[in-house]
Amino acid sequence: MLDGLIVSGLVTGSAYAILAVCLVVLFRLVGVLNLGQAAIGGFGAYTVYALAGTGLPLPLAALAGIAVSAAIAAVAGWVMARWFGEAGPVVGAVVTVVLLVVILTAGYRLFGDAPRVMPSLVPDVSFPLAGVRVSLTTLLALAATLALAAGLTLLLRRTRVGIRLQAVAERPTSAQLLGVNARALSVGVWAAAGALSALALLFVAPTRNPTFESMALLVVPALAAALVGALSNVWLAAAAGLGIGAIEGAGARVPWLADYRGALPFVVVIVALVWMRRREVWDAVR
Repeated sequence: MLDGLIVSGLVTGSAYAILAVCLVVLFRLVGVLNLGQAAIGGFGAYTVYALAGTGLPLPLAALAGIAVSAAIAAVAGWVMARWFGEAGPVVGAVVTVVLLVVILTAGYRLFGDAPRVMPSLVPDVSFPLAGVRVSLTTLLALAATLALAAGLTLLLRRTRVGIRLQAVAERPTSAQLLGVNARALSVGVWAAAGALSALALLFVAPTRNPTFESMALLVVPALAAALVGALSNVWLAAAAGLGIGAIEGAGARVPWLADYRGALPFVVVIVALVWMRRREVWDAVR
């Protein structure tokens, strides 16, 4: 039974992992810690729900919802690049808090704050694996997480676009002098992260019956996972996201942990921050 709960927690963990990877990529390539990342994806997921409710076929509704999240993120990225490009990570994080509040307000106005039963993009089927029933949603969510981490690693290391993105992140002025359109690349990174966030929440939403607020606050466990990866390592961030989801799933059957599962991401955040600070102190001593 416990194994089954751990496996079921991997769906949520995959959403955490994908959101965490988006946070890491944005921070590495754009220098912004986007605290509104989950809210952007949640807006797209709720758009899917609204469009599907009008009779639009679910695949088309899903594409539209992902496009909406990508568009919101692209606009946010353009604003950041246009007016806050040289402001630094602290100011950037504050601006994303404003973005979070704006999206939450718009979400309440459009979708309300009642829990919704979200449609699932994946058929409700499962397979026996090592004595545990594994759903097709779990397999696809894990595959999407691994494909995303591997794809981003190859993109950044092996492609011209990846090299340009890292050049913009490390030397934006020099990259612009060499003819690289830094603003367009930045907006593209934001848009891709927004689309991926919507996809992540479309995986997890049917299992949670979420409110819009609860979807937006999924940025907390995602941030915890991103901090485990030191906001730089997509593989560590993805693994941490999966681990948090698995522990939350297992915690549902552990009496002393069940009531405190929601606090787990905050504990991870604190531990990660203390560890990162300790490493900085060690480096300074050396």
